[in-house]
Amino acid sequence: GGFGKFPRLCLVTFFEEVLAEAVERYGGEKIGTYVSEMKDFHVYWFTVEGTELCAIQAVVASGSIAMMTEMLYGCGVEVIVCCGGCGVLEDIPEGAVILPVRALRDEGASYKYLPPARFIELDCGPIECFRKVLAGYGIPYIECATWSRDGFYRETKEMVAYRREEGCRAVEMECATMAAIAQFRGKVFGQLLYSGDILTGDAEDYDDRDWNRNVSARERLFYLAMEALRML
Repeated sequence: GGFGKFPRLCLVTFFEEVLAEAVERYGGEKIGTYVSEMKDFHVYWFTVEGTELCAIQAVVASGSIAMMTEMLYGCGVEVIVCCGGCGVLEDIPEGAVILPVRALRDEGASYKYLPPARFIELDCGPIECFRKVLAGYGIPYIECATWSRDGFYRETKEMVAYRREEGCRAVEMECATMAAIAQFRGKVFGQLLYSGDILTGDAEDYDDRDWNRNVSARERLFYLAMEALRML
């Protein structure tokens, strides 16, 4: 509570350092805070080439992101674009851009908003904008289903193989939840990801590929997501 009205466009990002740099670049102004036991997550308002938008660093996992998403939509946001990293279920190059078109609901929060179903289809509007932006820059990307789950340590070899059979090529923890809340509230949501750690080999050979320090991929994704958001 106690928030003013946020702009209708919101960029939710997992990339703390890229957000900080953007806030500095555009002279972001703090307009609200999502208070959590982890830390305070501030909402920043700024204008990019005449477009007003706000941005916030995302919390991790379905239950947490549900609360943040509700706050944003409750404060006047109509459109959320989220950008983050993900694991991949096959040998996709590091830093590759991934555009999820549906999410497998293997997390908990989406079931509080929509009737049970295996997948949730993502909004066509943001998907079209992402396609336009990526094509405009000649950036190759992979359209696929993403596996949204909250059992972090249960990505067993058998389960990875099963999810691949179901068409999932990426894995993360928030997409299905945010999509479900948007659908329930009659709002808009889109997601853009980049490939980080790879989950195809043995757990003993797990390769995180230094993914959370892949600054160039993170920065690039942030500004691609922002450009798509501005079209919405």
